[in-house]
Amino acid sequence: MQPSFFAETLWSSSLQQADLPRVRAFLENNGFQGIDLALVSPQGGDATRVRWSTYYDPTGQCISHAHGVPIPVGSIFLKLTFSYQSSDERDAEHVQRILVANALRVMFGAPIARDLVLERHGEIGLQGESCISDISDVGFASVFDNQNLNVFDNPPIEEAKLRPVPLEASTLLDSAFAQRYPYERFILMWLAFEAVFHTHSGGGSNGNKRRRYFCDELGSQIVGDEVRRIFDIRNDTFKEGRLNQINFDQICFSLYAALQLAVLEDCPQRKAYLTGYEDYIKTQAKAVQDQS
Repeated sequence: MQPSFFAETLWSSSLQQADLPRVRAFLENNGFQGIDLALVSPQGGDATRVRWSTYYDPTGQCISHAHGVPIPVGSIFLKLTFSYQSSDERDAEHVQRILVANALRVMFGAPIARDLVLERHGEIGLQGESCISDISDVGFASVFDNQNLNVFDNPPIEEAKLRPVPLEASTLLDSAFAQRYPYERFILMWLAFEAVFHTHSGGGSNGNKRRRYFCDELGSQIVGDEVRRIFDIRNDTFKEGRLNQINFDQICFSLYAALQLAVLEDCPQRKAYLTGYEDYIKTQAKAVQDQS
């Protein structure tokens, strides 16, 4: 069956035309199939890339809005074209496009695919003509962009007491919330989570500290089991590189709730967060059970 769906990604690049055959050979030798590559350069002054601005409207709804940014004349870009049998396969394989770009970066150097400039999807019709969707980079609102603010009054949120948050954790969280993809966000959030527990009192590993804190100090086996589940996903992600079949948006949000508890002192607000988190865990577990 001839593939009729495709995705194109355009990356800023320092690659030279004479080196294209070597890059093609590298992809073929390493089992990357159904990929075409070429170098392109805008000849006119009207070429633009699409950027996404994320903002909030007066109702508090998070909105992503696309706007054009001029592309410099004479600049060089690496175009990678991926072919698929169906639109569903194309949408599900967005990770493949990142994997290929990073394989090239690791082997040839980061400037071979420095910055994702454009991505577009298309379909080849029965008559051979192409139907191409809007060209854009990736723009979407995460669960954190659409999160409701915590402004409860009972107990008053403003009276919550924070533990000292280490600078390393704050830096990692700042980077985490800036990520486009949830699995990248998860990695940085987990490192921030570890940095927070490194400062918790008591001996032993961070795993022992987490267990004592959530199960003993907070008295919540529900949260303790959830943190253990996230830890197991962390192992699969860090050690085994398993990214498929995991809803990282959901995992990141759950880890975020655990981190909120980890940075709170013993206060009524921590109890409120704990109750809310336990309810969230039960709701998610029921949703999974209903789907099975």
